[in-house]
Amino acid sequence: MDPAHLVDLPDGARHVPVLLKEILSFAPASTKRLLDATLGLSGHSHALLETHPEATLLAFDRDDQALQIASRRLAPFAERLELRHGDFRDGLGGIAAESLCYAIADLGVSSLQLDSKDRGFSFRFDAPLDMRMDPRSGRSASDILNTASEKELEHILTEFGEEPKARAIARSIVMERRNTRNWTTSAFSSLIRRDARGRPGLDPSTRAFQALRIATNAELQGLDAGLERLAALLRPGGRLAVIAFHSLEDRIVKNVFRSLKQSRGFEVLTPKPVVPSADESRANPRARSAKLRVVEKRESASEVAR
Repeated sequence: MDPAHLVDLPDGARHVPVLLKEILSFAPASTKRLLDATLGLSGHSHALLETHPEATLLAFDRDDQALQIASRRLAPFAERLELRHGDFRDGLGGIAAESLCYAIADLGVSSLQLDSKDRGFSFRFDAPLDMRMDPRSGRSASDILNTASEKELEHILTEFGEEPKARAIARSIVMERRNTRNWTTSAFSSLIRRDARGRPGLDPSTRAFQALRIATNAELQGLDAGLERLAALLRPGGRLAVIAFHSLEDRIVKNVFRSLKQSRGFEVLTPKPVVPSADESRANPRARSAKLRVVEKRESASEVAR
């Protein structure tokens, strides 16, 4: 890994972009217009801008802290760069149709968020249970625990975490919130561990934390439509590359790409998802569950219509 593509995080942690070589290898040779739907700490975008010196980049992120770090890191490319604070699913208006050469999306939670001790994304740290990717909008995870019905909590844990003890955990949350309103990561993980069991190497809290985070940030809501809109912005020969980290995301990506192939003149370049090499997984354990899928636009909309 080129040290230029590593990012130092608060508290001495480091961010390593996942599947970086693969993201670079799928970029069209004549890339001129890039879009990063989930900029994070800009590891992928930094490398793409270096590799394609004539390309411009439009990038989105919901996390203002990530945008601040990324903007400093991407300062050498400032004249070719536009950063937007927000969710790409809501921000694609105004982009010209068939104008993008390459669009990428690295879905899910970022290293910055997981390693921030005060934002509540990880049970490794005792902190208020917030979990919002954009701390200035929406309900926190604690708010959801305090207001959702037992049935709604069970649904969240089952659908977004595939938690086998969802019913018992939901019941315990409703009982516990009679005394606890200001939830912390420690309080939530302790409650889960009373009802759930982890498999070897997996903390019992893992599934429930994932489920609550997905619900807090509506991570799957409208993801399919957002990816379809991104694909529509590609020029002929343009590509969309998406990295997913769990089966719920990956299933949506797979289904969207299948639909694009069947009806809109696209070709799926990854019949099976690309996964990290054994070396990358050893060097960066967070990469282990990553799956990359790539689709290419082969025809313009008008050609498909004919």
